[in-house]
Amino acid sequence: MSPLLRRPPRAVVFYALATAFSLLGDQALYALLPIYFEEIGLAPIHVGILLSANRWVRLITNHVAERASAWLPSRLLILSALAAGALMTVVYAFAENFLILLAARLMWGLAWSFIRHISVMAVASVAGDNLGQMMGYYNGLSRTGSIVGIVAGGFLFDQLGYTNTFVVFFLVSTLALPLAASAGAGRAGDAGERAPGQGPGGGNGALLVCGFSVGTVGPGLVMSTLGFILASRYGNAVSVFGVLVGIASLNGLLLGSRWLLETIGAPALGAAVDRVGAGVGVPAAFAAGIVGLLCLWTFPSLGALTLGVMGFFLCGTTLQTVLAGEASARGSRVYARFASASDAGSACGPLIGWSVITLVSDASVVFIFGAVIFVAGLIAARKAF
Repeated sequence: MSPLLRRPPRAVVFYALATAFSLLGDQALYALLPIYFEEIGLAPIHVGILLSANRWVRLITNHVAERASAWLPSRLLILSALAAGALMTVVYAFAENFLILLAARLMWGLAWSFIRHISVMAVASVAGDNLGQMMGYYNGLSRTGSIVGIVAGGFLFDQLGYTNTFVVFFLVSTLALPLAASAGAGRAGDAGERAPGQGPGGGNGALLVCGFSVGTVGPGLVMSTLGFILASRYGNAVSVFGVLVGIASLNGLLLGSRWLLETIGAPALGAAVDRVGAGVGVPAAFAAGIVGLLCLWTFPSLGALTLGVMGFFLCGTTLQTVLAGEASARGSRVYARFASASDAGSACGPLIGWSVITLVSDASVVFIFGAVIFVAGLIAARKAF
């Protein structure tokens, strides 16, 4: 192992793997519901509501999780949340009613608030001086659940059908329970309450702006519009090294690279920022992301776009890893607010992107809006650190 990297503690690995198992059903729903919704009697608008409802409810439930974790044992809370999340996967398998599915998505949002909050605060409590690196390990390992949910979900759907796919994911997701029970970390509120260089006022507020910016542009704006931008630039298919590749497949590969880069690169990126300091690393990542977004708007070739997207995702991985770690180090309440700011951005990003596409003939202008939002994040980062 490189001297730059340290072996993650048991709690980091176990909480990350438990989180990964919990994500299987949710991520599979993103992949399968847009294909199967008509068979269970849903309208297209229902798909949009169901896939965003869990994010909107977290604006409230993140703070419920923070308050509850200050009073009740973390192990009890996270085991309950993991069990509830797994049960929602069973609801996805058998429900054929929009209201039942909506209730399940809201319940999953509540469960995810507890899973994320308790896990991140536990990681912060054992990270010591390697906060960025340990948060990178947590993010990287936990996002394997996203990769498996999307890729294996599509494969299982073709082999077993919609209902059986979610039944399989329910059974596998229950493995999260013994992992979380054995993680060995203390209460979620045990992480330090530090605020380096800033008091609880402007510094923390600027940190929330950073989180909102990252959530809006990456998970929100870019990921929700990239497929449309690819189709508007290149049509229904494009030649890659002499092989004709459909735009849907290309879009899936590019979006999937985000999770792959996070899994592989997050620990090293977090460790690099630990070494140079967040006051240098966070503004640098925002600046690099701005350059990448402007290049995506400027250069039309497929090769340039592919490199630009992957470079931007690297910047986003760095920012999400370091900012989440910094928020958790400033205390449970600050992290809950940061998580809500990031979730609000993820929910608003698609609305901003598709509004731009509706009003402007050139879909690539979306990247300009993303760059402007990242400029706001860069300015906030200078104040936050």
